[in-house]
Amino acid sequence: MPRRKTQEYSHPNLFSNNVDIIINELLAAFRTQNLYETERLIQRLSKENPTHSQLPSLQKLLEAQKKLKMPVEDIPYELNEMRGTICPLALKWLGLGATGYIAPLWQRLALALQGQRFNPETPELHCSFVHSEASDWASVRETVENEPDWHQYPILALRLAKALYFLNELDSALEIWFYLFWQFPTDAQVAIDESKKPNLALRKRWQDFEEIPEEMKPTSFPTWMLLTDSKLIHYSFKKNWLML
Repeated sequence: MPRRKTQEYSHPNLFSNNVDIIINELLAAFRTQNLYETERLIQRLSKENPTHSQLPSLQKLLEAQKKLKMPVEDIPYELNEMRGTICPLALKWLGLGATGYIAPLWQRLALALQGQRFNPETPELHCSFVHSEASDWASVRETVENEPDWHQYPILALRLAKALYFLNELDSALEIWFYLFWQFPTDAQVAIDESKKPNLALRKRWQDFEEIPEEMKPTSFPTWMLLTDSKLIHYSFKKNWLML
């Protein structure tokens, strides 16, 4: 009589599966800014698996979320914490859904910075920077244009150009880039090479300009574009940038 093969049954790790369910529900609560649910699920996870390797990072997200009800006491510290800790964690855990979690946190900082004038010594301590981090381009535009001398600061002009680009006001964004190359060519050159979210068409034209055999200064880039781009040959500027 042939021997029966011994069958091996794999028993699912119910404990591990339960923790995964809690974490998935927790991430959904973070995405919708459901503070009651995030607190409840963090407590549940802490009780069921207090040594879970990811518990500290999830607790940090909860701590940041709870601050929405509190005033900002130390703006530079919280700004650095957002950029260095909270945003990377949110992107890691929430992916594309991180916006719903992050946006209110940036708005809280923007409110704390409201009315603070731009200081070139601390360019990040300005509403335009915080709104830019939150991809709130309409607010970036408003806060930059509320600075009477924004055109004297390349970093503000760059923020405005970026905001106008994402608001689909492409002609106005291009004019600011032209102004930057005329008045602040070094800053414009660095920015167009390093921008994380560039105007790809403009960057391509800049690369074409750099490949010209004859040596030309960056200040000549706007004129070169106006003369070589068929769409710009009859371009009429909306603003007299030379009068700024």
